[in-house]
Amino acid sequence: MDTKEILRRFWFVGLIAILFIGFIVVYIVQTIQNQPVVKSPVEKDGQYLIYTINGEDYTADDLYSDLLDVYGQTKAYDVFEREVCDRAIATTDEMRDIATSNAAYLLEQYGEEELTSQMKSLGYDSADDAYDYYIYIQKSMQLREDYLREHMDDIVTPYVEENHPKTISHILIRVADVTETKNEDGTVTYTANPTDEEQAKLDEVLQALENGEDFASVATEYSDDSSAENGGSLGYFDNTNTKYVTVFADAAKKLSGNETSEVITSQYGWHIIHCDTDDIEELFDNTDFLNAIFAVDPDAYYAPLLAKAEELGISFEDQDLWAKIEADIASETEDTQDTNDTTDNTESEVE
Repeated sequence: MDTKEILRRFWFVGLIAILFIGFIVVYIVQTIQNQPVVKSPVEKDGQYLIYTINGEDYTADDLYSDLLDVYGQTKAYDVFEREVCDRAIATTDEMRDIATSNAAYLLEQYGEEELTSQMKSLGYDSADDAYDYYIYIQKSMQLREDYLREHMDDIVTPYVEENHPKTISHILIRVADVTETKNEDGTVTYTANPTDEEQAKLDEVLQALENGEDFASVATEYSDDSSAENGGSLGYFDNTNTKYVTVFADAAKKLSGNETSEVITSQYGWHIIHCDTDDIEELFDNTDFLNAIFAVDPDAYYAPLLAKAEELGISFEDQDLWAKIEADIASETEDTQDTNDTTDNTESEVE
């Protein structure tokens, strides 16, 4: 597994730190964009006035206190999670191999100075800590995967029944001339007007599939998009997915097992979609499946950490700090739920 794949698949781990640190960025950006910044050294109660937000003055001490609260919480949470993961999950040879490979890749790509800077932003000391970081994120995901397996009936099964997760592949045959017709019910129908060459290519694909040729092999040979390099694979898909155009998504939702769709016409041409698997055990090997559950149920992300910490007797001595972290966790779960309830159906090309 290469570094780009690790970073992509374990995005949710990095999200936790970003959520905390992002508050600082938003705080400052809003100050700059929405309120006049004090440009001269104005004093208030013997301190320099740094900025004004919504008519409320903030001094240097106020800024320090705000940043200390947020930054301190971030550091505390990071140390807490790493300690829990390290004590709860044994380090395997596979983890070591992945961490060694990816740390070396990052060092080669970015150099020691830049990598050190990036590692410091994650709470580490130097480029040498990249190995420890990759060990940590693997343990973090393993901890949560184990928790989901223990809660199949109350977390995983309901999600699967509602969202029908699967992995899919496709073959795209581009058609330059596609007519779009808007229907009375608000839907859109696409009609391909192919050239002889485009039609001949579709016929060859259909014949190859009918002859029993492997879908991935046919996709590699014929598909007109970048997924051809991976046998047409588009990876994880479920009913919450808003990445694809409606006609494509609707067809993909209907597939299960080893099924292949009929020819689907979109504004980009013809698509043939294949369900690679919807077997839950196989999906557990796909981190995108786990992250999809966490995205709609953030409690499933935090609960295993908190439960394991209690089991191991790991706790905060500073209860006030822990109360603030718990409040941020609760706020994040609420914000995520609100976001899920209002997500629009943004469509994009399948390429």
